[in-house]
Amino acid sequence: MNILSLDGVSKTLIGTPLFKDVSLGIEEGERIGLVGRNGAGKSTFLRVLSGALEPDDGAIARRRGLRVSVLPQLPTAPPGTRLAEFLYGGDSDLARLVRDYEAASSGAADVDVKALDALHSRMEAEGGFLLERRFASLCTEFGLPDQGAPMDGMSGGMVKKAALARCLADASDLVLLDEPTNHLDLAAIELLERKLCSSAFAFVVVTHDRAFLDAVSGRILEIERSGVFSYPGDYSTFIEMKAERWNALEKADSRREAILKIEMKWLMRGARARATKSERRKEDIKGMQAAALERPTPMGAFSSKSRRLGKKVLELKSAAKRYGGRLVFEPFSYEFVKGDRIGVVGPNGSGKTTLLAMIAGLLPPDEGSVDRGLNTACSYYGQTAAGLPMDARMIDFIRGRAELTDMGDGATLDPERLLERFLFDRTMHDQRLSTLSGGELRRLQLVSVLAEHPNLLILDEPTNDLDIDTIGLLEDYIEAFDGCVIVVSHDRAFLDGVTSTTIAIDGSGSAALYPGNYTAYRDYLDEEAASRAAAEKAEPARRAKERSAPADKPRKATWAEAKEYEGILDEIQALEDEKTALEARFSSGASAELIEAAGRRYAELCPLIEARTARWEELAALIGG
Repeated sequence: MNILSLDGVSKTLIGTPLFKDVSLGIEEGERIGLVGRNGAGKSTFLRVLSGALEPDDGAIARRRGLRVSVLPQLPTAPPGTRLAEFLYGGDSDLARLVRDYEAASSGAADVDVKALDALHSRMEAEGGFLLERRFASLCTEFGLPDQGAPMDGMSGGMVKKAALARCLADASDLVLLDEPTNHLDLAAIELLERKLCSSAFAFVVVTHDRAFLDAVSGRILEIERSGVFSYPGDYSTFIEMKAERWNALEKADSRREAILKIEMKWLMRGARARATKSERRKEDIKGMQAAALERPTPMGAFSSKSRRLGKKVLELKSAAKRYGGRLVFEPFSYEFVKGDRIGVVGPNGSGKTTLLAMIAGLLPPDEGSVDRGLNTACSYYGQTAAGLPMDARMIDFIRGRAELTDMGDGATLDPERLLERFLFDRTMHDQRLSTLSGGELRRLQLVSVLAEHPNLLILDEPTNDLDIDTIGLLEDYIEAFDGCVIVVSHDRAFLDGVTSTTIAIDGSGSAALYPGNYTAYRDYLDEEAASRAAAEKAEPARRAKERSAPADKPRKATWAEAKEYEGILDEIQALEDEKTALEARFSSGASAELIEAAGRRYAELCPLIEARTARWEELAALIGG
């Protein structure tokens, strides 16, 4: 059953038609992903769906009593707001009902008993009395502080979690989510993913997170060239179907061009015919010319010629960081080498950005040292655009990085042509950075990184605010990059595509190294958790067996066990040496095939060492007894 329908809906903002003549319906419980380039109108489309913005043309029909919740792209809280005030201060019908009921039942002398009874009945019928419990549950799941805590000073990730709790607690029929994964850590993204997959409400989500779209979407809407196109299935299916659709359009356009070529020859000959037929044929030619396939303007591929990198890139030697006496990052050592593709993961606030800032030289370590190679040229792509000179003109900002940029593909571009290559046309070059959208600012940051010709590239949440097409180009750039890349990201598909080694920070400041990308790291954790669960399940039976076993005289070691005991320490040491050699290979810049083979052997060694060590302890008890 349709809960919302659009019929011929169009919207233009600041003279730009974002979408025209859109007709579609949203079903009960439907799961929709909304994609499109930055500036295509995705956020505006959500505002039109919610009713916050009226369409210029067409009509929107909503089911009577339809309850809608909205997660804005950049949720904010007024200064001095406490978490409880933020949660109950939402714009949903249920939040307004709870506020009205609280105000009416606050004990005022002039209370309207009849109105209070009516509000009480609505609270029971619409679930208003359950809202407090839902808020408490969601705050616990998302790791939010006590509801009396002030929101001043909360990180962007914590504010996003609070906004998600407010949005999801309303038990709405339709939930509209604008970039919900931005600024969330991976654990929170996976929690939100599970909640959406098990939800009964319909939702429309705008996100650039392809793994998230694959997991939660049953239908994809794409805004492209002022149209909204619908594709059944998840994001991967959408990619396949879009390619098929464009192939069909290209074939149809080729036929149109062939016919038009013949018709143009007729027109150029000045062929005579009856006037009506001639005029009609000329009109047909004009129609074919106007019907040319409008292809999206392609963005140039990210590329740049990196500087020569010496043998030494950068080495952390027991580097640690404290804030206000609190140890944020424990001593960590690692030698980065040419070709490294390092992904850094961990919960919000665990020290990921602190680690990157130490590597980039923006923060000095409080312990240990950061030793950088003589030829190492580092470019740091920050988590936000906060550090950019917002009063500067776009062209001056890029010119300050380089007058000429060698793209590494044979092209050398001046600042104007460099900006044009990345879809900043000349009419925008004199704009102040403060007038650009979030996506445009992030794209401009990437362009500035290219202009610096780095050989050590540090990326902190690079996919925030970028559209999927731009993320794909960034992945291609990293694949072809000749230097060392260190990246913090919450985008699982991005991490899987560009990293081969993972540094995991546990939330207490300690770090561990894992071979492989994010999926390999998660598989290792899942296997480890399964092993622990199996051991815990078997433990009661083992103890019961021990208790019921007769108290026999301890047996003596056999001759074979004594011989095994003599050589087992050497065997364990040999396994440990092999493990150390494999760990060195992970940071050696070896080929992907060698790294993958080493990862497989490493995964075999760890449980083998553990088993042989346990056997040594067992034999030692026998020999010693």
